[in-house]
Amino acid sequence: MYILFLLFLFPCSYSQQPLNDTIALNEVVITASKNVVARRNVPLTISSITAEQIDQSDETALLPLISERTPGLFVTERGMLGFGVSTGAAGQISIRGTGGSPTTQVMVMIDGHPQVMGIMGHHLPDAYVTSDAEKVEIIRGPASILYGSNAMGGVINIITRQQKEDGFNVNARAAYGSFNTQKYALSGGFRKNKLTLFASVNHGSTDGHRDSSEFSITNGYLKAGYGINSHINVTADVNLADYLTMDPGKVGSIAGARMNIRRGVSSVSLDNAFNNTEGSAKFYYNFGDHDLLTAGNRTMKCTA
Repeated sequence: MYILFLLFLFPCSYSQQPLNDTIALNEVVITASKNVVARRNVPLTISSITAEQIDQSDETALLPLISERTPGLFVTERGMLGFGVSTGAAGQISIRGTGGSPTTQVMVMIDGHPQVMGIMGHHLPDAYVTSDAEKVEIIRGPASILYGSNAMGGVINIITRQQKEDGFNVNARAAYGSFNTQKYALSGGFRKNKLTLFASVNHGSTDGHRDSSEFSITNGYLKAGYGINSHINVTADVNLADYLTMDPGKVGSIAGARMNIRRGVSSVSLDNAFNNTEGSAKFYYNFGDHDLLTAGNRTMKCTA
């Protein structure tokens, strides 16, 4: 279980410009500490994946898309669908050769909240889906001075979506492939006055290309925001994932572990932006149960 409460206050300087001037802005990067800076002023190598690139992808899982579009970043994959956890699993992340199995040297964050699965100390790759991501920023190289020892190889910060236009917006996607592989995604947003809502549901399943390699997952995400006034905004969200995965083991040997994973994360944040200062106060909570049935019918239960 991880609980964290943070308060940041950053001074900002503004140049005096006539109101009728047009100001051309360079690309900005929103770091995990909520500090918005020009990309050229960040002393680290940063890659960004935009909402347009995410929407154009056929992927439902986010990690394969990140791997395809980020130089020096590699994600291990297996089978038709799903990564799994524990021994024999895929989804390990390495950046410039650092990370791997387990992924304890690459920090994965959602809106700046560290994602770890309790005693095993690393992320759950199957819980990250493209329908929930507005943007992804990847720091390639050591970032321990900012994010701790788990960021020795780098940082992946997933910035979640929010409804920006007034009214309703709905998106749906479905796909079917070999080995009875199915992917479904439904997401929608709503905005009116000071209230914004975004929700999504994803489901994926496959029989697998080998015996004992089936996989099934259902994800749900809900995010709500309210602007108290022109300076202060409150946001709350919850993300739930429930999935079943199998480790088929080596060819010619008995199957590995059968894993039933229930994973969730919730957060509440209070953001402010005044004339000379801006800051954020955050509270988040990671939770979940991981039931592993090994080849010898031994059960191991982990609570995050």
